[in-house]
Amino acid sequence: MRYDISFWNYQPTGFKDEAEAVREWKDAGITLPMTFEYDPARHDKSRMLRLLDECEKAGMRAIVCDARTRYHKLKEVGEESFRKGVAEAVSDFGSHPAVFGFHVGDEPDKHTWEYAVNAFIIVREAAPHLTPFLNMFPYWAGFEDVVDARTPEEYTELLVDFIRRTGAKLISFDSYGQCAYFDRDYYQNCHIINFKIFGEAARRTGVRLFVSLLSVGHWAYRVPTQDDIRWQIYSAIAHGATGFHWFSFYQGTLDGNYRENPIDMFGKRTRTFDSISYEDRVFLKFFAEKLSACTFESVRYFGLPQGGFPVFGKDDTLREIRVIVHETSVAVTRWKDKDGDPVFTFVNMDREYPTKLRLVFEGKLAPRSCDVWIVPGQMVYIDKEKMI
Repeated sequence: MRYDISFWNYQPTGFKDEAEAVREWKDAGITLPMTFEYDPARHDKSRMLRLLDECEKAGMRAIVCDARTRYHKLKEVGEESFRKGVAEAVSDFGSHPAVFGFHVGDEPDKHTWEYAVNAFIIVREAAPHLTPFLNMFPYWAGFEDVVDARTPEEYTELLVDFIRRTGAKLISFDSYGQCAYFDRDYYQNCHIINFKIFGEAARRTGVRLFVSLLSVGHWAYRVPTQDDIRWQIYSAIAHGATGFHWFSFYQGTLDGNYRENPIDMFGKRTRTFDSISYEDRVFLKFFAEKLSACTFESVRYFGLPQGGFPVFGKDDTLREIRVIVHETSVAVTRWKDKDGDPVFTFVNMDREYPTKLRLVFEGKLAPRSCDVWIVPGQMVYIDKEKMI
């Protein structure tokens, strides 16, 4: 299957029993967890190996969070020592069948970009059978103060250059403004703009697209509801993402105003856990396998366009969309199945209201229509069987 569900994990190796942790991740619908943080100077290697063993038993592969493979370590110790540490990390864990790849770092800026590039190359070359992971900043107004890109187009080119120089197999970014308390329409549009930026970079280079989504209230971001969780998943899928991370899973301390992590600081599952568990597993049961057999072609918007994506118009298969109840913004994604036939998905991009649409297809002999109700963030999947 092509789709992966992950989460950010900042807790240290030994934080909790490994078998219990993996059961928790499995219950949440996670397929590609981040391991607990590991530093050979502070942690027991046998605990990390036990965690990987438990992941293998559960049918999971994991992103290994090892201090020796981070680009900040390259900046700190220099290339020679960094290469030595990476080789040791690969020797310790790289041959384990549950390892997907090593975590190289998060959010490189203009001062650390080249360290991230070089660290990524070193990690990839040390373990060419694995997939290194590095997460990028999202684009926003004033971004040139953080990364050397003044426009969305310039950032796309910078990402394409990163992928080509490093040989990366996937590109990832984090984006949480879709759950902002203030200026919600503006920040939601910023979120969608990043799907345009990163989606173009991914398709031009043939790599996978991952996005980090919000599962914890903090700063000016509200605690996401189940509608928010569903909306985040399917808006990502509609724009071509094949993996997503929840930020974040465990509540560590009372620092800042972080609240309602899926697991609270006393180890209790919260209502956020229930929401992501349900929506993750719905996606895996009803959509992931079907969409894994499809190729993403394009996304257009019916109703209010967002993120600079084009507006829907009649094509050779989908003749018309009519509003029956309440006009909203709908992401209309066209896919191609394994036989080359068209598939469409429809995601209600409104955060508050459902809509009812009439979809009119060409049909073999005469136009064929079907009516669909779509709640906020819901995805409707229509294949050739429903079009003829």
